[in-house]
Amino acid sequence: MKRKLAILIALILISTLILSSCSNPLTSIREFFNKDEQTAEDTDFTVSEQESLSEVTAVQPDDARPTVMYYKDSDNLLVPVMRYVPKNELGIAKATLSALVYSVEKAEDLKPTGLIPSLPMGTEIKGAVIKENGHAILDFSKEFLNFSNQKAEELGVKAVVYTLTEFANIKTVEIRVEGKTMTELPQGTKLDAAMKRSEINLQATENSSDKLSKVMVYYQKKGAGNYSYFVPVTKLVTGKNSAEAALNALLAGPSQETGLINPFPEGTASLGVQVKDGIAYVNLSEDILKLQGNKGAERSVKKATSLTLGQFSEISKVQLFVNGATVEDTDGVGANEFIDVPVFVNFYE
Repeated sequence: MKRKLAILIALILISTLILSSCSNPLTSIREFFNKDEQTAEDTDFTVSEQESLSEVTAVQPDDARPTVMYYKDSDNLLVPVMRYVPKNELGIAKATLSALVYSVEKAEDLKPTGLIPSLPMGTEIKGAVIKENGHAILDFSKEFLNFSNQKAEELGVKAVVYTLTEFANIKTVEIRVEGKTMTELPQGTKLDAAMKRSEINLQATENSSDKLSKVMVYYQKKGAGNYSYFVPVTKLVTGKNSAEAALNALLAGPSQETGLINPFPEGTASLGVQVKDGIAYVNLSEDILKLQGNKGAERSVKKATSLTLGQFSEISKVQLFVNGATVEDTDGVGANEFIDVPVFVNFYE
């Protein structure tokens, strides 16, 4: 009897290992996005550890489309979140922006994440048109002007621009209110006729060099809700915008007042980054091995690194080395594996 029980347990363990190796939800989502790049539909323009949001559910509702929208958190950081937006007569661009408008229902829906809708209550999208050159014109109702302060206003504008430019066919954004062209909002935020992505969550620097470049890095944050999430941060670096400069900026860590977390152990240094055939080979100092055995921290390092390096179009995968070699008998940092650049930063169903 004991022998039969032992055999049964062994079979269950083997089956579990086989099933767990058969599917990777990140790979499935990536294949889905690559198969059909998301675009916004034209519509008539009428002037009138906490749990991590990195964890993926690959099941898409039949009546919805995946879109990325930008919410804000309690520390005034913009946070990208991929969500499923129900298909409706508004068109995907209007429907996505409508999801950013504050309401009691939306705030309650987002409460577990600790995030907040970015646009003032009552705001309506009265019209939207997307031109062939990638220029989107949005006409908001007068409620769009009701931001409580200049920071909220600035974040709201950036949320609109970043959310819309997630669509492959939108490159620039123009904001109008009640059909009127606006150059400045009531709290002082300047508007351009063709706004692009620029300096999301900019981290101030004391570097006075004339030759500064912008890089994007990603840090994790334990939010005010039940989840942690990754946040994009713009940093200024001396010299050329490169994969190695971005990695060094990431390793330097965030400003303390942001509440962001540097996933790398103290002392971890970059020993070089080489990019070849779409793969970034990252060599880290042995200080990174202080994380061994902490699976959550190792996942955070992998994601922060792959997101940061994925901003460069020539990079689609990352491999991490420690002192120029892979680490034996590990599936953590330094494993002999290629890490896909994530399709999205955060996910909330």
